[in-house]
Amino acid sequence: MVRKAVLGAFVAGVVVASAGSAEADTKLKVGTAAAPDSPWGQVFKTWKKAVETKTNSEVSFDFFFNSTQGTEATMIDKMKAGQLDGAAVTSVGLGKIDKRLLAIQVPGLIRSWKTVDAVRAAIAPEFEKYLSEKKIAVVTFADVGQAHFLSKGFEVKNPDDLKGKNPWVYSEDPILKTVYGKIGGVNPFPAELMSVLPSIDSGKINCMSVSALAAEMLQWNSKFDNANDEVNGIVVGGLILSTDSLDKLPGDGKKHVLETGKAMGESATGLKQRIRNEDAAAWTRFKGRTGVKIYTPTSDDKAKWATVFKASRDALKAGTFDATLVNKIETTANANQ
Repeated sequence: MVRKAVLGAFVAGVVVASAGSAEADTKLKVGTAAAPDSPWGQVFKTWKKAVETKTNSEVSFDFFFNSTQGTEATMIDKMKAGQLDGAAVTSVGLGKIDKRLLAIQVPGLIRSWKTVDAVRAAIAPEFEKYLSEKKIAVVTFADVGQAHFLSKGFEVKNPDDLKGKNPWVYSEDPILKTVYGKIGGVNPFPAELMSVLPSIDSGKINCMSVSALAAEMLQWNSKFDNANDEVNGIVVGGLILSTDSLDKLPGDGKKHVLETGKAMGESATGLKQRIRNEDAAAWTRFKGRTGVKIYTPTSDDKAKWATVFKASRDALKAGTFDATLVNKIETTANANQ
């Protein structure tokens, strides 16, 4: 349910350009929230080397890690202005391009990797069309991880446990805001990624729905001592590039960037499978920490969540998202649980 992560997730801030690109004639500038030594950062640097090899160093990348190019919304604005050629973003960032792209995160539907893959395949033509209309190419859709409710000093068993609490929400995410509105009495605290850690320390945020890997990379995980074992959603996103930037690449540069990028995402050792494995390992580490309590929801708890999620989807279909698109996501998700 949460976002962010994204897919990166991630630490302190310096601008990093990987070694070996100094001789490249054309560098694509790509922003990301990920740290250079994170799983995302490591895969991106491998992709960079592959492109340099394929193009004989005519094309390379400058990756700007650790949100040094700003928030996801800022990175999208910089792409529109020609200041960045691409970005690795969560669905919130994709929603900044076209809000319909955020619909894949409607609450309560996508809770397994099987469901993610089925829904993504079903709506890929629509999503690629929306992006193409904005002169954006998808290099690869990507994952951030399976979201759980983490909390500090109390358990989140069912929606009522969030009343009077201060969960984090991504500033430009309408989905969780709608969910908390349907629960009522919740005090969501909007913040960008780099503002979350100090807000947890100050008590402004005392719970969140987040993937274990994102929480670990961003150093949030040690701040929480309770978690709900149920996956409440899966945080997704994508790596995108400006088609104008791709079209300006010399020779077969565009072809090589897109082909190696697809392999980077979809191969057996690529970004998708690596992040899924790393996220599972991060969740195991979180559950194994001393002093952490893990709650397994009852059927009654699950029914209460389902009611809130359904009311939230109906509200989002009525105003925020295209109802036809959400219905397609619902139908596909329900058939692939």
